[in-house]
Amino acid sequence: MGVLKDLKITDLEKELRATKDDAAKMLINFDYEKHDITQDAKVSAAIAMYKIQLQMATEAQDPSFDKGTWDVEGWKARLAELEDEDEAEDTPVLEGSDADEDQGGKAGGDGAAKV
Repeated sequence: MGVLKDLKITDLEKELRATKDDAAKMLINFDYEKHDITQDAKVSAAIAMYKIQLQMATEAQDPSFDKGTWDVEGWKARLAELEDEDEAEDTPVLEGSDADEDQGGKAGGDGAAKV
């Protein structure tokens, strides 16, 4: 009876180790996916900013375009937000905080990014 008990304990310990390994793999995969999403958001924000710069450069060369319609303050505010996001990313963030969600929420879409 004792031998069966020892075998059962050994099987349960193996199953526990396997479960822990699977959980660790899932956490690693989650971190990779989180990193990829963050990088994609940065790329999207950079592309939007370059499109706006290109549009403004094109408009600046057009002598008939009314440059008074440019949202210069909105542009400056958007650049400041992106710089703040870059600085915040360099600062370590505690796991489980809402700071990651707040940073990711700003990268996508305010009115200044429309082209």
